[in-house]
Amino acid sequence: MSRSLHRANRRQRKKMHLGEFQEMGFMVTAKLAAGLSEAESDVLLHSFIEAVEANGLAYGGGMGDDFNGFVVSGKAYGKVEESHRELVRAWLAGQSKFKDVEIGELRDAWYGWG
Repeated sequence: MSRSLHRANRRQRKKMHLGEFQEMGFMVTAKLAAGLSEAESDVLLHSFIEAVEANGLAYGGGMGDDFNGFVVSGKAYGKVEESHRELVRAWLAGQSKFKDVEIGELRDAWYGWG
């Protein structure tokens, strides 16, 4: 699929998430402290999701031995900005059960994988 904007009308750009309808997001990864029970991991994950959603964002991912996923806007065609990356970084860094926190660069949530 061509991502060319010169021939796409507004409806097409919206459908293809291009131009003014581009959606950005960022990767989140961290290691979990040793010795966390499954119940503690669940509480930690739910706390993170609540913090993200309270700031108009959405999280897709999970937690096994490590924590990783992708953060986007909680609204269709919403905007994720650098300030959102810093907010997520600060929240994760403030949790003693996370270590080696990494926040990826902003990238296109639909086409930024190739």
